[in-house]
Amino acid sequence: MLSIKLLRRGKALTPYVSVSHTNGASQKRFAETYGHRAGACVKAGVHKGMTQQAIRDVVRGCAR
Repeated sequence: MLSIKLLRRGKALTPYVSVSHTNGASQKRFAETYGHRAGACVKAGVHKGMTQQAIRDVVRGCAR
């Protein structure tokens, strides 16, 4: 899958094309090993009305 991303250097933005794989063996292995567990943790910890910083804290906690 091709996607366009932006690289920020100071005030200048440089667009570039990136390749991302969404259904390879390594992605499936990561999802089975870590992804589903971390996703469930984030889903349980995040609720409507939270600040952006609070959401980041929950994500950091789940990543550990």
